[in-house]
Amino acid sequence: MNAKVVISLGCAFVAAACMAEMEYATPESQGVDSQAILNWIDACEKTFDGGKEGSIHGFVIVRHGKTIAEGSWKPFDTLNETHMLYSHSKSFTSSAIGFLADDGKIDLDERIVDIFPDELPANPSDNLRQLRVRDLLTMNVGKKDHLLRDGGDWVREFLSNDFAKKPGTGFRYDSDATYMLAAIVEKRTGRKLMDFLKERMFDKIGISSAWSTTSPQGIACGGWGMNMTTRGLARFGQLYLQQGKWGDEYVLSPSWVTLATTRHTWSGWGNVGVKALGEGSDWEQGYCFQFWRCRHGAYRADGAFGQYTVIMPECDMVVSVNAGLSNMQAELSLIWDYLLPGVKDASLPANTAALAALRAKIASLEIKIPGLNREYGPRAYDDHGLELHSFTFKDNPRGFKSFTYQKGDNNVYACMLETRAGRQHFIAGTPRSHLGLWYKGLIRIDTEEYEGLGAYIGEHKIASACWYGADGAFHLKVYFTGAPGFLELTDKNGKLSGEFWAMNGCKLESK
Repeated sequence: MNAKVVISLGCAFVAAACMAEMEYATPESQGVDSQAILNWIDACEKTFDGGKEGSIHGFVIVRHGKTIAEGSWKPFDTLNETHMLYSHSKSFTSSAIGFLADDGKIDLDERIVDIFPDELPANPSDNLRQLRVRDLLTMNVGKKDHLLRDGGDWVREFLSNDFAKKPGTGFRYDSDATYMLAAIVEKRTGRKLMDFLKERMFDKIGISSAWSTTSPQGIACGGWGMNMTTRGLARFGQLYLQQGKWGDEYVLSPSWVTLATTRHTWSGWGNVGVKALGEGSDWEQGYCFQFWRCRHGAYRADGAFGQYTVIMPECDMVVSVNAGLSNMQAELSLIWDYLLPGVKDASLPANTAALAALRAKIASLEIKIPGLNREYGPRAYDDHGLELHSFTFKDNPRGFKSFTYQKGDNNVYACMLETRAGRQHFIAGTPRSHLGLWYKGLIRIDTEEYEGLGAYIGEHKIASACWYGADGAFHLKVYFTGAPGFLELTDKNGKLSGEFWAMNGCKLESK
């Protein structure tokens, strides 16, 4: 048989195997009430309305291995385009350690000083000498400070820290620990973390286009920096729900999946947490190997601003969400309060009306900007004519320098934002513009070539909208459609103010 034919047939077989777990089905056929999903979506929009509380960007719900609902709010398309994961990345890095453990290439009780003998400080402390791989996995590291943000050697910086407590004796959330796990994977495999995961996991379960930012040494950040679609997250969750099995193959061993998702330490922010599972918040149910335990017998991969994959073994269900919001507990609570009551043990009778309403709702998903009225008359856009509005920002920690805007043809506005990376030109739509509200573009914010936590390095896709309020003020909203953050600016009476809403974001004001 021709080699190309063999390869094509092999790829087709892999693709078919990948799709088997995620075929589409109606909610009722899998024992979930369509009305419950619709109620959850409505509650998400009410709680996270696109204002200061932020918004949900996209979701996928899987029951019994079938995709029963998925959607994304315009201008986002998280089902098809990658989205920043922040600490959701940690669960993937943990999985890479799992492959090494399955292969017998690492012992969880190995000492970190033995893995990195050439990067140690001159006189390693007794506490550092006791630090094990499992202490990194459980966030029981014992070091005093978070360091890995500048352009030095992050492994050396980590090992040179003050390890004030004996490792293994107290939980403290620490993304630097996960970076060390990524460094271990790359050292032991001789490969980049994402390449290793692509071969061992992503290709096998149908995850494509995943990528990660890196440290100054080119090592994947591990604890943050990965980017993936919501559909990719759901596949990852389904792999864990199935105890590491996909199709006929165990991609990860069931023993690793069980070990990685078992509570190993209390996780309350006071290092104590609750004394019984189910009490307190979803952050107080215990920490696993880079996963969090939840209420209702669930566990989750968890990233800042609402990046979740919630795995519910008792319900045989996975919910993955990408978002840009502040109240992450409220986001989880909506799942418990609205979705969970609609999950039944057996299939349900067809509910044609509810299913039709759900599908119509999903088809029309769009972030509603508070205060924006699409029906403003011509005056709201014509009074400002072709005047160029130009502003210089006061000093701010993110290096925004200036902003200008000017009305153009077809009710679109030409904008220029000057950042550390230079002048960024884009256009913004209005409710009456000929191509709709959201205009797509590209801008750069930061200049670093590596990602300290919170940086927006490289070129970012954006979607921009502008409008005039009832008081005549000009408003601009710029979403970073591959990330949680946004830029919001208001010109009122010739004074510009606003916010870059992101990790390590800042308020903005003109001089």
